[in-house]
Amino acid sequence: EILPSVGGITGYGVYSETGLSISAFLPIDLHQTINTAQLFAAVQALSATSSTKVAICTDSSYVYGGAMGSARRWKVRGRRNSTGAFVPNITLWEALIVDFEKQDRVVK
Repeated sequence: EILPSVGGITGYGVYSETGLSISAFLPIDLHQTINTAQLFAAVQALSATSSTKVAICTDSSYVYGGAMGSARRWKVRGRRNSTGAFVPNITLWEALIVDFEKQDRVVK
């Protein structure tokens, strides 16, 4: 354990063709999982640009599925998934959706 109160710490990376390069650890107040790190990276990538056309490349089915529709359905269901359970990382999902909707962005 790196931090006794947190356990292991998860890292993430964001890279762009414009030269942006972020390689960092998740903030310790976030749940330290791969899914959280991948979602956090997508949020960081979107917030780092004002471009209306953005491509996020990920191998994460979690991020891809949520970004392509699940996150909006969760919001309509009161932050719950199809089984009725609360969605983990909901604040990150909401941040991602807000960034998608900025300036009518096209995100692929």
